[in-house]
Amino acid sequence: MGGRTSKSTRVQNRLYGCIDAAIDGHLAQQFPESNGAHVTVQLDCYSVPQEEVSTFFKTFSSNVLHLPSYKDALQSSSFVAGFDFQISFA
Repeated sequence: MGGRTSKSTRVQNRLYGCIDAAIDGHLAQQFPESNGAHVTVQLDCYSVPQEEVSTFFKTFSSNVLHLPSYKDALQSSSFVAGFDFQISFA
């Protein structure tokens, strides 16, 4: 059970990192055409428990931009207009 928690934490940290990179302008620096656009954060999943991961991703994506630090950062960022979240299972 500890392995699942550890993997979930790693995935969550990676998702936060993706959002941070867009808000802070690192994505726009690497890909100038993304500057000021909506960014899609996509989680591609392989051989994972679909229901568990879907629930985790839905909870994360529904709440992350309501956290005051992310809400404020997104509002003040000129690098990204907003976020969309997608998940896929192979």
